[in-house]
Amino acid sequence: MKGNVIILTVLITALMSMTMIMSTRIFMFMSAQSPFQFVTGTDYYAPIDIAMPKKGTTFTDPNFHTSIVRITDKSDGYSNDGIENEYSKADPENSDGTYVILRANDGQYFLYDTVTFQMKKLAADIMLGEEPEPRWDASNPKIFYYLYGTELRSYNIDTDTSTTIHDFKKEFRSAAYITTKCEGDASLDRRFWSFIVEDSSYRVISVIVFDKTSNSIVGQKKRFPDSLNFVSIDMSGKHCIIGYDTHVYSVFSRDFSTGIDLPRGANGHADAALTSDGRDVMVYQNTATDWIAMADLDTGVETQLVYIPFNVSIDIGLHFSGNCANTPGWVLVSTYGCKNPPPGENHSWMDTQLFMVKLKANPSIWRIAHTHSYISLNFTEEKNYFAEAFASINTRGSKIYFGSNWGNFTTGYTDTYQVTLPQEWCLTTKQPFSMPKYPP
Repeated sequence: MKGNVIILTVLITALMSMTMIMSTRIFMFMSAQSPFQFVTGTDYYAPIDIAMPKKGTTFTDPNFHTSIVRITDKSDGYSNDGIENEYSKADPENSDGTYVILRANDGQYFLYDTVTFQMKKLAADIMLGEEPEPRWDASNPKIFYYLYGTELRSYNIDTDTSTTIHDFKKEFRSAAYITTKCEGDASLDRRFWSFIVEDSSYRVISVIVFDKTSNSIVGQKKRFPDSLNFVSIDMSGKHCIIGYDTHVYSVFSRDFSTGIDLPRGANGHADAALTSDGRDVMVYQNTATDWIAMADLDTGVETQLVYIPFNVSIDIGLHFSGNCANTPGWVLVSTYGCKNPPPGENHSWMDTQLFMVKLKANPSIWRIAHTHSYISLNFTEEKNYFAEAFASINTRGSKIYFGSNWGNFTTGYTDTYQVTLPQEWCLTTKQPFSMPKYPP
């Protein structure tokens, strides 16, 4: 018996030593990669009052330790009352990270240098009918594409000249506009595009998939189960995604020969993303289950990711940004709501924040920053749509752009902020952080 006790004691001591060594190795690994102090999980952190930063002043988020800088100001000369990136789904940054294209809240677009934060107004008029929806070229930092009436065009920011790539009036004589409704994107290599073709009364003629390389339409669809909300191509270019007003998302092959509906409830805000093993997925707010979820675009199989704590507060809006193809396996979530919670409720852990979610079951959650952006002071008051933050992560996974009114409730006001993420963040955050089970 004593011998067994001695053996057990030795084993326990050995296991404790191994655990200490392993913990030390994990700590040393994280320290070797970056001195950055990551904050993960779902603990509640109250936003700390910070005076609105001046343009160009870098500060550190006091809760989550990220580096943030305000990059715009009304004195720049932008139009209207505010400016920010167009939407969460589009990367506003060019291929070498030297410029971002931002949308004033009246619909005009401006270029900003990402080092000096100086503004440059686009010389040519890029507006005709629907929104121009500028999207940068995959490799040429001087070129972006935009929509002009029925034309897909390119724009050279050095020469301020436009070139027509294709005019869809050739295929659709009654067409007046092409659009994705501001929520679509092209394939990552910019070869495949999807558009809604409309007449002069904005009635839908067709949804098409366009191959820029062959300069031809490779698929089109004219019948739908519901009014259209947006169309998009995923990163690989394999799938056309159609969003509706109420019907769940539909996913089709490029030629529309095959298609599936995503699961029940897959009709909240969403974005396409890539898993760490390269699968195309759609990440969305499931309005039937109150989970952030993702669905495989080949199979439609859904994976629940994060429970949305509506049991704490009903005032939680979400946007998703899956642009970070160079750091696949993650999605950026930005949330919005009022400064004061609804009567009788409390703020939840995810309110008015930016956080990254690992694209796997029981995921890691990396907390990025509070946005200090509020759609109104109180829940029953008129809302500022532009204060929803619409945070977008760039393709390289190194920077995040978002709009914030910083508690200034002037109608339509926002300015743009840039978050610089720590180097090697994706590698470092592969550590096995624990996650609570939801719902509680």
